Amino acid sequence: MKNNGNVFWGAILVALGVLMLGVVNDWFQFEVSMREIAKYWPILIIIGGISVFFTPKRTVFNPTTALLVAFAIPLAIYNASTAAIDNVKAEFNDDFDFDVEMDDNFTFDTDSMNSSNSSQNFSVAFDPSVQEVNLEIGGGAAEFFLSEASNSDVFSADTKLFKNKFNLEDEKKGTTQDISFKMSSKNGSDNFHIGKGMNNDVNLKLSKAPIWNLDLGIGAGELKFDLSDYKVKDIKMETGAADISLKMGNKLKESKVRIESGVAKVKILVPQNAACQIKMDGALNTKDFDGFSKSSSRTWKTENFETAINKIYLEINSGLSAVSVDRY
Repeated sequence: MKNNGNVFWGAILVALGVLMLGVVNDWFQFEVSMREIAKYWPILIIIGGISVFFTPKRTVFNPTTALLVAFAIPLAIYNASTAAIDNVKAEFNDDFDFDVEMDDNFTFDTDSMNSSNSSQNFSVAFDPSVQEVNLEIGGGAAEFFLSEASNSDVFSADTKLFKNKFNLEDEKKGTTQDISFKMSSKNGSDNFHIGKGMNNDVNLKLSKAPIWNLDLGIGAGELKFDLSDYKVKDIKMETGAADISLKMGNKLKESKVRIESGVAKVKILVPQNAACQIKMDGALNTKDFDGFSKSSSRTWKTENFETAINKIYLEINSGLSAVSVDRY
């Protein structure tokens, strides 16, 4: 019986190894959600306990139980991590409002809070000779929104901040214009503030005339950009705990989006009449790529990618994030 048991568990390991080798090298598709599998990690502990009764000495210190526990531990960690992602989503839906427990002796100084809020207005004049604009945005805890600029501006912004301010710099180089729009606190430090009644709002307005290259540094915040009517050549985004929503268009033959995120919720919309390729790296992420086919271990493509004229390239490097890409 002992030899039969060894043969049984040996066969299980061989089958599991072949299965994982096939998935990693894309010999076949195995689309069962890892999140669904991870929920059943306690079953491995139960089987490990049962195996104790079938060992000669009935001790927990046996190879079978140790192996099952070794499998259960990473699955339990992954299950806990996906639960953390769900909690992050819930916080995003609350618009980053943080509840604070206060005792009866606490008084909230609204006059002081209002005096710490400030509004700013910025604009860069439109120059018909400018064909391409490089826009760098550096923001801490803030909510960023986008709309179209007036005919007289290539860039403008209205901000309402709590103990923070933005600085604007621009420089023209031939037919290219560089615009830097970065946040800093009033005392010059990098300590940004956000909370209930202390939100930082940034309303950006861009001209639809030039080609845009966007370099976006976003901390803990929210960014909602509808870029479907803009000529976007390149987007580079680095973000921490943020809620990101991008709607891409097909005004150029080729657009590139590169995102590096921490604990974030990222949603990207791409048009049906443009092909799209996704390359994604990182661990402990949840992903939903509706309308895409997996072409390799870390690459997904739309069916018309090879023959399409307009193409969008997405490169996503994240950890503990919820990422979705949909076609509209």
